[in-house]
Amino acid sequence: MTDKAGKPYWEALWAETEIPTVVDPRVPGRRNYVNRRLDAYFRQVFASIKTAEKRLLEVGCARSAWLPYFAKEFGFKICGLDYSELGCRQEQEQLASSGVDGDIVCADFFTPPKELCGAFDVVVSFGVVEHFENTAACLSAFTEFLKPGGLLFTLVPNTLGTVGWLFNRMNPAVYAMHVPLRPTELRRAHERAGLQVVRSHYFLSTSFGVVNLSNLEAGQFKTRLKQFLLDNLSRLSKLIWIVESYTWEFPATKLFSPYIVCVARK
Repeated sequence: MTDKAGKPYWEALWAETEIPTVVDPRVPGRRNYVNRRLDAYFRQVFASIKTAEKRLLEVGCARSAWLPYFAKEFGFKICGLDYSELGCRQEQEQLASSGVDGDIVCADFFTPPKELCGAFDVVVSFGVVEHFENTAACLSAFTEFLKPGGLLFTLVPNTLGTVGWLFNRMNPAVYAMHVPLRPTELRRAHERAGLQVVRSHYFLSTSFGVVNLSNLEAGQFKTRLKQFLLDNLSRLSKLIWIVESYTWEFPATKLFSPYIVCVARK
């Protein structure tokens, strides 16, 4: 099965951008708001699990900011899988700079090393399955890594709401690399993969960080205008996050939510 984005796209993107900072939920401020919300979510998901010494795999781990987080915050024994040699090297650098031990395997998740199959208590992915036409087949491949009773966490961008509409208008070529999904469709795909869905829903009230301006000509007036608009919309999101921090969390909806998450059990 083919990745709609393709390895050359990812490696060109990663070669020209800095490796992201490892997630630290204790860092204050608006820039870290999304990570703090995800951290709170993971603490709910893992509340009934003794995570220390359990095994966690991130599929699509290239230059991941999350893999060291899972080791540091929950004590997971971590492993990452990606088909990009560059992405795997960057993730090895990420682990080394974080002082975290972990295994990074360069392989296609549809044809992984046999020793990884049935070896993990938790499998996570951030923005992977939406790049494949057959969502259920992709998730079935992820399921092969899980032990019986293991948990699968899947996060994809919401490309059908306002954020997705803006993404499509600003960068249609990159938007076309995504398969639009709704929570119900993501749920059904997990069920077709033989999983029992625990939850499937929109996540966060707003964020425009999903909009991707990669592959656009940096010097063109249109690109600068798009970046200006996106920067100001992001400021609006941050203002809403400040209000949420002092009052209550606004509902996550199809119209404005940036993400969809699904948690399922094998």
